[in-house]
Amino acid sequence: MFAVPRRAGVLLAGLLAAGALAGQADAATTKVKLHTAADTTRFLTEDANGLASMRPANASDTAQKWFKTTTDSGFATYTNVKTGHCLTGRGLQGAPIVTAEKCFPGATKQQWNLGVSGDFKLRLNGLVAQVNPSTQTGVLMALFTAKPNQKWHTHGTS
Repeated sequence: MFAVPRRAGVLLAGLLAAGALAGQADAATTKVKLHTAADTTRFLTEDANGLASMRPANASDTAQKWFKTTTDSGFATYTNVKTGHCLTGRGLQGAPIVTAEKCFPGATKQQWNLGVSGDFKLRLNGLVAQVNPSTQTGVLMALFTAKPNQKWHTHGTS
């Protein structure tokens, strides 16, 4: 059996750790605001109760600004600038609402893909975020049907 000297093992472990950290540092991060095609005057906002909702545009409201950090395969996490919470989706069972919660690295319920058709898809289950057609403010999870309240757009912000 081949024995690896202790020093080489420590060096190899250090190189692997450095590579993992470099991969995290390579993730592209931008600050964005999100709205749907149904109403371009309202932006995705984290409310004080942790729910995601659509509120009238307010340039100074940091609860409407999100750090978009790419993960892999076209997915990204969206972290609220004001609270540091991550945009979090659910399934259709129970309360299919979108919230902002404590971030958990690698959590598929916090990874989103903004598709070319505007669908804002959750990695966990392939459902999309949509503005609640009843209230026009709440954000829910749904199957994609290409309606304007399901077609999302991002805008860079400072």
